[in-house]
Formats: sequence, C-alpha cells, structure tokens
Amino acid sequence: MHTVEIPIKDAKNPPKINFPDRCVNCGKPKHTVMPLQLNMGVEKRGQGVLMDFPVPLCAECEKKERRITYVTLVPFLIAGFILGVIAFIPAMLIAPAGTTQQTLNFPFVFGGFVGMVVGVIGGTIVEFILKLLLAPAYGQLLLKRPLTILSLFNDSEDVIGLSAKFTEKKRSLKVTFENDDVGKEFGRLNS
Repeated sequence: MHTVEIPIKDAKNPPKINFPDRCVNCGKPKHTVMPLQLNMGVEKRGQGVLMDFPVPLCAECEKKERRITYVTLVPFLIAGFILGVIAFIPAMLIAPAGTTQQTLNFPFVFGGFVGMVVGVIGGTIVEFILKLLLAPAYGQLLLKRPLTILSLFNDSEDVIGLSAKFTEKKRSLKVTFENDDVGKEFGRLNS
C-alpha cells in the first residue's frame, strides 16, 4: 500500500491530478480511463466545483471493476426494491385512512416510508452477505469498499486498486494505491 496526499490550496480551483499512463491496479498499459469526479463542496459561478479524477485501467481490471458493481450496487438495488415492495403492501393496508383532505393518502405515504426503510436495510444486508461470500473471488478490495448506502454519503471514490478520499475540511486528497510502484510514480507526477 502506498499513500499520496495532494494538497488543495483553493477548493474553487482544485489541482489537476495526473496518473501514470498505466493501470492503477496491475501496472499494465492502460486500455481505458474511468472518469470519476469528486465534489469539492463549493460553488463557482453558480455551478458546483468538481475535481476530475481520470483513473486509467487495463482491459482486465476494467472488467473486474464492472463485475464488482454487479456484486455491490446491483444486489443492493434489486433486493432493496423487492423487499421494499413486499413491506409497502402490508404497511399500506394496515395504515388508517385519513378523514381530511390532507390525510386521505396517509396509507400510501406510510407504506412508502416503511417500504423505503425496509428496502434500504434489506438491500444493505443482502449486499453485505454477498460481499462476504464473494470476497475470495474478488479479493480484499471488495471488503474494503464501503457499503453502497454508506458510499452515498461519503466524499470518496473506490476503484479497483485505488481509494481516494478527502482529509478533514477538504484541505487535501489522500490517494491510496494497492500497487506500490504505481503509487510512487503517481506521487512523482503530482509533487
């Protein structure tokens, strides 16, 4: 593991990040660039400021990265939707109907709320179990990634072989590489 910290002097003008011209995971020649962006949390001329994060990957690692999505995001969404619908119906049926114009649709609102909560919790549990079961096939990177629901509220990006997150108050970006050689080269390019 090799970690590089890139200082951010002005959040409205984030630094340009340069990656080596090879895969961040295995070091093979790059096949594609995965265009990621990190939200700086400020606005410039009414637009949110984003830090471009062009991560190079070889063809094999790109396929692995896409398959990891099938193990995390897709099960979370599908299981969450199915469990949410299953919870919505009984919750809607047992909720008391309102007697005023404002409360007539209360059963649908209550059922929707219960369905959403059950869907998020159920989808997260299914994703967690699948991550544990498939970790031997996908490696430790799968276990290190945050659960989908947590990654929605996290200022970080995780790609195969690389993890990037802001430090406190977004004063710098901490980039951690699993491949030490690529991490050292990245450090030289961004010093």
